[in-house]
Amino acid sequence: MPILFSFCPWADIGNDVPAHKLARLIDKCLWFESENGGLGIPVSWAMTGQTMEAIVRNDPSIQGSIRMRTSNKNIYSVWEQSEIIGSTWHAMGLAQPCLREDHYIDAYINGFVKEDIKHTNEVMWNLFERSPRGFCPSEKVFSIQTSRAVAEEGYEYCIIGGEAFGSDFSAQHNKGNVFQLSNGLKVLATANEILPSDFHRYYKAEILIDEIINYCRRNHIGRIVLSADVDFWLDDNGFERIKWMYLKCKERENEIKMVNTGALVESSWVQGYAGLSNLDKFYESIGVPDPYRFVSSWTNARGNLDFVDWVRAQRAAEFIKAHTDKYIKGINHEQWVDGWKLQRAKEMWLNISGTVFYDDREEWRNFMDFDFKENMNKAWNLLNDA
Repeated sequence: MPILFSFCPWADIGNDVPAHKLARLIDKCLWFESENGGLGIPVSWAMTGQTMEAIVRNDPSIQGSIRMRTSNKNIYSVWEQSEIIGSTWHAMGLAQPCLREDHYIDAYINGFVKEDIKHTNEVMWNLFERSPRGFCPSEKVFSIQTSRAVAEEGYEYCIIGGEAFGSDFSAQHNKGNVFQLSNGLKVLATANEILPSDFHRYYKAEILIDEIINYCRRNHIGRIVLSADVDFWLDDNGFERIKWMYLKCKERENEIKMVNTGALVESSWVQGYAGLSNLDKFYESIGVPDPYRFVSSWTNARGNLDFVDWVRAQRAAEFIKAHTDKYIKGINHEQWVDGWKLQRAKEMWLNISGTVFYDDREEWRNFMDFDFKENMNKAWNLLNDA
C-alpha cells in the first residue's frame, strides 16, 4: 500500500495583497491538468473565516473555482480532490492558558470559541456552499477539554501539532495514527520534523518526497500530514513548488500518494492502514498527568506552556471572566445588562484573541502590542458600559 501524504498549508490573512496571491495560488492548484480531466492538486487549504472572506473580496472568481473543484461533505468525492479546512474566524486559540475553573472554561468554549467557529462555518457555506469537515486550530493549540467546540460545530477531524507525540525514530507509529476522542472527533498529528517550507534543505521536490518516504518507513507509518503557514508559498515560485511536489508523488505512485487530509481519516477503515487509536490512552502512555486538560501547540512540545506571554494572557482571561459574570447576572435577573454592548464587547475582544496565543518568545514578544492594548481597552469600556 502506498504512503498517504497530505499537505495542509494554514492561512490567517486579512490584507488585500496576500489575499489576492493566495486566491491565485489556490486557483492554479484547483485547475491543474483540468484540460486532461485531472482533479487538480489535492491540497487541504486551512483558512480562518476572515481569510475566506478576504480571498473572495480580492478575487471573486475563486468563489466559483472552490465550489466546483473541492471535495464536499456528504457528497461523493475522491481523495485526489482539494478540500477547504476551517478554523476559527479570528485565529483565536482553542484553549486559554489562564482559565483554571471549569465554569469559566465552559463559558470560553460555549460563548467565545464556538461562536467564532460558527462565524467561519457561516462564511464557508455562504461563499463556497461547503459544510465543515476538517479543522485546523490557530497555532495548532489544542486540548481534549476544549475539542468539543470543534465537534459540536460539525467538524469530523482536527489537525494538531505533532510536537508532543515524540521525535523522529522514537515516534514510531504515533504520528501516522488517526486518533479518536469520546466526542467523536478524529485527530491527526503533523510530522513536525519535516518542514515543507524549508526550501534551503528541500531545494528540489524529489528531496522532500525522499525525506517523507524515508521518514514513514523508519517510523513504521502509512500516512503523514505536513503543515506550515501558507505565506511561504505566496511568492512567484509557490505554485511551482507545490506542482512539482505533486508530480514527484505521481512518478512514485506505488510508494506514495498525495491526497487530501480527509482521505487520511477515511483510510482508517481501509485494509492495509492502521485503524483508529484512543488519544486519551496515548497521552497516558507518554506520561501526560492530565490528558483531558493537556494543552499542546506546535510552539510548545513539552506542553508546559513556557512560551506564553502570561501578562497578556492574564489580561485576556480577566475579560472573559468579567464578561461571563456579567452575562450570568443578566440572565438571572440580578442586574440589568445591555445585551448589545455585551456582545460588542466580546466582538472587540475577539479582534485581539489571535495574538499568536500571547506568545512570549523574543520574536513575538511585542507582536501587535499597540493593537492589543487599544482593542482590550475598547472591549473593557464596552463591557463596563453594558
